[in-house]
Amino acid sequence: MTAGYLRDTADPLDDFSSPPARRARLAWLDWLDASDPGLMRLRMATEVMVSIGVVLVAEWLFVRATGALQVRIPAAAPAAAAAQLWALNHALMVIAMMLGAIMAMIIGFGASMFPTAREQVVTMVFLPVPLLVFLVAGLEIHDRPVSLALLAITLAAGAYARRFGPRGFNGGVLAFMGMFLGFFIQDYVTLADFGWLAAEVGLGTVLTMIVHFALFRPHPGAALRRMQRSYSARARSVASEVSDLYQATLRAGGDPAAGQRAERQLHQQLLRLNEAALLIDAQLDNPAALAPGWSPATLHQRLFDAEVSLSNVARFAIALARRPLPEVVATQVGRALEAIRDANLAGVRDAADVIRRPLDEPGGSPVEGTDRIVIGRFATSVTEFSAALRAFRLYPDSHVPDDEPAGFQTQVTTFGGWLPGSAFIAGAASQERGGGGWLERVRLAPYARIAIQLGIASGVAIVAGDAMSGRRFYWALLAAFITFMGANTAGEQIRKSLFRVVGTLVGVVIGSLLAHAVGDMVWLQIVIVLVSLFIGLYLFRINYTFMTIGITVMVSQLYVELDEFSNNLLLLRLGETAVGAAVAILTILLVLPLHIRRVARVAARQQLEALADLADRCTDRLADPASVAGSDLELRAAARRVDTAYQALVATVWPMRTPLFGRLAPQIAGFMTTAVASRHYARNLVLDASTRSADTGLDAASMAALAVARQQLAASVAAVTVALAPAAGDAVPESAAPGVAAPGVAAPAGPAPAGRPYVRSASLFARAADALPRTASLSRPQLALRDLQLLDGAFAEGARWAGVPVTDLDTAVR
Repeated sequence: MTAGYLRDTADPLDDFSSPPARRARLAWLDWLDASDPGLMRLRMATEVMVSIGVVLVAEWLFVRATGALQVRIPAAAPAAAAAQLWALNHALMVIAMMLGAIMAMIIGFGASMFPTAREQVVTMVFLPVPLLVFLVAGLEIHDRPVSLALLAITLAAGAYARRFGPRGFNGGVLAFMGMFLGFFIQDYVTLADFGWLAAEVGLGTVLTMIVHFALFRPHPGAALRRMQRSYSARARSVASEVSDLYQATLRAGGDPAAGQRAERQLHQQLLRLNEAALLIDAQLDNPAALAPGWSPATLHQRLFDAEVSLSNVARFAIALARRPLPEVVATQVGRALEAIRDANLAGVRDAADVIRRPLDEPGGSPVEGTDRIVIGRFATSVTEFSAALRAFRLYPDSHVPDDEPAGFQTQVTTFGGWLPGSAFIAGAASQERGGGGWLERVRLAPYARIAIQLGIASGVAIVAGDAMSGRRFYWALLAAFITFMGANTAGEQIRKSLFRVVGTLVGVVIGSLLAHAVGDMVWLQIVIVLVSLFIGLYLFRINYTFMTIGITVMVSQLYVELDEFSNNLLLLRLGETAVGAAVAILTILLVLPLHIRRVARVAARQQLEALADLADRCTDRLADPASVAGSDLELRAAARRVDTAYQALVATVWPMRTPLFGRLAPQIAGFMTTAVASRHYARNLVLDASTRSADTGLDAASMAALAVARQQLAASVAAVTVALAPAAGDAVPESAAPGVAAPGVAAPAGPAPAGRPYVRSASLFARAADALPRTASLSRPQLALRDLQLLDGAFAEGARWAGVPVTDLDTAVR
């Protein structure tokens, strides 16, 4: 779908109605916004590239102007001696430029991890310190075995420094770089030259700060608007995908096998839409980010309503395409989707009205049963999405409910502006006992586990790399080191090792071709270095292979400049990288392994706990519409916790979707299918339990049945979370709810015992629904109770995949 946007707006969905001609002209910008949330990758890659370019030029000028570390070449020196001195001076020039470039790159990464200018300044001032301190150590120690051992120790200590947050993480990296550089340049400089080295590092730091605050200074309001544009672009992409998929499914006669690939793509689009919504939510705690007139609670509410309603439009449209519907309904569903795609709000409302007519015909509706519910849900979702679009046109706070609490606290935590992925899940799993051998049962803080693994892997990589080449062993060391950078689980680390080998192989080919084509044209070499770095940095979150290709191409140009380049040298780099990756993989598997099954169980448990909390709050709201704990704001907060848990679950299990993991892969796929369904049911439950849309209350009989049903659901979910909990001897999750033996029987206090089956509660919710008036078949309470029945079914299926037996209230275990 092609659509443009208005650059100065504060409304996430404003550009849905931009003129078609403008949308066509700016289609490529729309693609850019959709592919890169908030343009964060583009800004970071551009900043690092510009900073490095400025620093390289400045370091060259600094050395030329001051003669820093340069050796004077006597006019009467023999040609051979003069050539050697020139080569030495050239190498010292490269060292100066490399020191500045390293600071520019690490500061570019490190500064982006902090949202405010003050925190960024503190980080930038701090980061040169560990580099300089360990540079002194590297220069001073001349015993090769001791230096090699210290490289491994410094890496392990740097990994442990992650306990101190982003500054500790980046400081640990720079400490290793200082030791590494000191070891390698000690043949060119001595400790007496440290002053010049410190000046070159300081110059790189100061210039990077100037570039950052002059061109890339953090502006919360602008950052939020960029993220809103990404959300809008992704929403349009979803609308287009749904319309196309609906028509394709109709043409295939509703065949479920038709369009399965397109449906998987649609699911990915919805996941990306939710990611953008969460990243917007994460910024709403900052008052400086909001446009005048907007409150965080208002923007949060309208964004949530728009996202959930569009997600429901997608789900119910695909479900309707596979059902035998009256032709008039099928046609109007298609027209409604096209109207949404084209931002025709009047057409959306008209189509929704026509779709509802068969449901309200006097004398009985021609559509009954599940078809009636799905059609009603689709029409409601279409109407709600249209209302969400119109709401952004109104004065921001003109329609905030009177009972809406004033306070707002985001439920989304980010790391460097991004969702944390599997980091928190892996950290929790690392501190729980595993279910395998004694090594898996060791509980450690994640930074301690990685420090031990990295220390061992780097030590072995140094020995193995040194055996291949005493001069180039560091390629094996770097391959082992990089494996543990930004990868949290065994699956992620193994994938990253393999990507590094593949990227090195591709980079060797490209680097060799470019090196022979460019030759010794310095200006062109610098352009290639900057472009390769930009591409690698821009794409490395998509796949680390791109980053490795960019680094390998850059290294090829560096060796051309040092007059050391050869194809054999690049092949040696490939071999050393493969050795380092192999060492890292063996270490991951054999030394304090954090196996993927262990991490996946934690992720699944946290997802279930978030869903159980949401279901409990929604039943609170159904039972007591005036409940503060079940306010609209609290329900949406619970829904956002479900969303963040689901995003973490997806990030955790993604590396496991491969035949390499044997029987685990289909088990994960099955559980993920139920996780997707349960999340959809839970988000609908929030809308249906909301007092803003409640139109029929629960009577005493329904309330009594609901109380028993909610207790049974809580106990059943607790049975699954206990089964997914740490091994015997560890604490049971606090969220484990009391068990329930049968309807009307008081539940025993305390956590659900291990080995307890999942007892279905759908019939209990159905009993509560039966107590409602039959005329309210599509009322919000009826739909909420149906959501709870569906949620129970999804939980039961998830319990089977988790190995928990499932039983109905009056049947044997199935």
